[in-house]
Amino acid sequence: MSGHAVTLEDLLVRFQSASESLERSYCELQGRVQALTAELEREREERIRLERLAGMGEMAMELAHEIRNPLASIELYASMLEGEYAEQIVRSVRLLNHSVTNVLQFGRPVMPAPERMSVSRLLEGIRVFLQPIAQQKRIRIATDCDSECVAIADHELLHRMLLNLVLNAVRETPMDGKVSLSGRVAGCDVLIAVEDSGPGIQDERMARIFDPMFSTSREGCGLGLPIVKKIVEGHKGTITVSSGNGTKFLIRIPANMEVALEPVASC
Repeated sequence: MSGHAVTLEDLLVRFQSASESLERSYCELQGRVQALTAELEREREERIRLERLAGMGEMAMELAHEIRNPLASIELYASMLEGEYAEQIVRSVRLLNHSVTNVLQFGRPVMPAPERMSVSRLLEGIRVFLQPIAQQKRIRIATDCDSECVAIADHELLHRMLLNLVLNAVRETPMDGKVSLSGRVAGCDVLIAVEDSGPGIQDERMARIFDPMFSTSREGCGLGLPIVKKIVEGHKGTITVSSGNGTKFLIRIPANMEVALEPVASC
């Protein structure tokens, strides 16, 4: 009889090897089960969070509608008065109405109504409107734009976009700081930049600044920058952010929105 005789020691080695292999498989399976359980728990928590946000959103929409009519009345009567206090009331009401509009427009698609507009006047209008607010922190708002810089775009949407960006910049800029607005034509596009002298945005927060309900400030509600992004994308444009000693938002949109909306765009 030929062949290798299996000894008790061989059987023990094989059993130990099989046992170790089984133990490794069990540990691996246990790890996968734990990971799957954790993922399911995260999904459950995210679903609950989204349901709560949806409920809060519906309530906010109802409140926004209720607030808007009284705001219109306050602005109307305040505009009939004269003096610095009346101007402050009108400005405050318009800012509050801007916040209400952010809430109402957040879930709606952006549909630009292009018209010929002066980018220089747009920037200057934002500066004049917000400078008294910035002055409370002795912040200077400066504009730099060629008077010949024009675009065919939605003036109201771009005004709302810049209002969100500049309000954020003023909020983040320390006392005696500066916020700069600039605009220029670059080929078939218009470039608009908003830059502040604040502390900048931390790297771990940079990836989330356009997420709804995420804010780097206690004063913010987390809707401003997502709305900015929607408006830019609605104009077939792009927005980039750089941060270090201050933060700079650079918006690039087609100079002629009507051409950009055509099937084949050309300069």
